[in-house]
Amino acid sequence: MKRFLIMAFGMTFAITVLAQNKRVLLVGDSWAQFQFIDGAHEDVFADNGFANIEVLGLLTTQLGTRASDWVQPDQLLIITNELMNNPSIDTVQLTLGGNDFLGNWISGMPEMQILSLQQTIVNDLNTIIDAILLLDTDIEIILSFYDYPNFVDTIGIFTGDLCREKWEGLGEPSALELNTSSTAFELVYQQLANNNSKVFHVDHAGLMQSYYGFPDDGILPGQLLPPGDLNRPSPVESMRDTLGIGVPDCFHLSPQSHEYLVQNLFDGYFHQRFDTIFKSSFD
Repeated sequence: MKRFLIMAFGMTFAITVLAQNKRVLLVGDSWAQFQFIDGAHEDVFADNGFANIEVLGLLTTQLGTRASDWVQPDQLLIITNELMNNPSIDTVQLTLGGNDFLGNWISGMPEMQILSLQQTIVNDLNTIIDAILLLDTDIEIILSFYDYPNFVDTIGIFTGDLCREKWEGLGEPSALELNTSSTAFELVYQQLANNNSKVFHVDHAGLMQSYYGFPDDGILPGQLLPPGDLNRPSPVESMRDTLGIGVPDCFHLSPQSHEYLVQNLFDGYFHQRFDTIFKSSFD
């Protein structure tokens, strides 16, 4: 019997209606966690006429985690408990794989090793997806990954050593090399959606380049369309001041940038999801 039916017995109509506002669960790493902390989904949903949609993620988004962490029984149990305790959730946003990639990829890595890394991440994502859908086949999963990092403007003497150390650990790749590899991973992730009718995917590659442009180079906002220029990083203006000391992050986006990203998710997936559910209730 499906999860929402199991949990619905004994609930009053008023409680059911109230609970149905909780529709989206964020699962993943720091990108998911910062989106949750920033309230990006609620802001975007409200701006687009869906202020009643609640988003959960306090327990299911964890800084620094990998897909390989979330396939462990204790981590999968966290996801399971959140879904069982909130039966009105019908959509899970899955944002994982970035740390698996950055923790294992290196400039000049042989193609066979890259393919092996891709397959390992895909296998872990499939394990998480299968666990969610086994719990409730009516859930949909939206795969939301990453935009380009910035290891160009963030590794100078005035921006601290953390990003430089990470960049050196990656083998000092050029923006072109890193972005090319990242977009190749994105295509692999797209196959997850192509192979499962309950899984969807929205690509964010080049989104920050489109929103912010590179005005100092004569490239205005909106002039570069996704996937943008692979020779360039995400604009430094789009990056997060994670430490709160005016130092741009090399990987994480600012609160405003998260709203742009979630708007892209809304346009590419959430709008149809919410609108379809709403209309179907009158069929």
